[in-house]
Amino acid sequence: MARTKSTKTIDEKIREQEEKLRKMKERCDKISGELDDLYEEKKALEAKELLNAIARSSKTRAEVLAFLES
Repeated sequence: MARTKSTKTIDEKIREQEEKLRKMKERCDKISGELDDLYEEKKALEAKELLNAIARSSKTRAEVLAFLES
């Protein structure tokens, strides 16, 4: 015969699962923030590389802009 669960047992399991979910959400938020930071760091590095390439180029600013906008 199957044992019936009490409301206390179910409530405790609910609390445990809610706590697990809260911790997972916190971890997810932290990782998401770290990923956003990495995207920003990459974007800044790429912008710096572009500026350095333009500075080394013999093309004028107008020529570079015309090329990029075409």
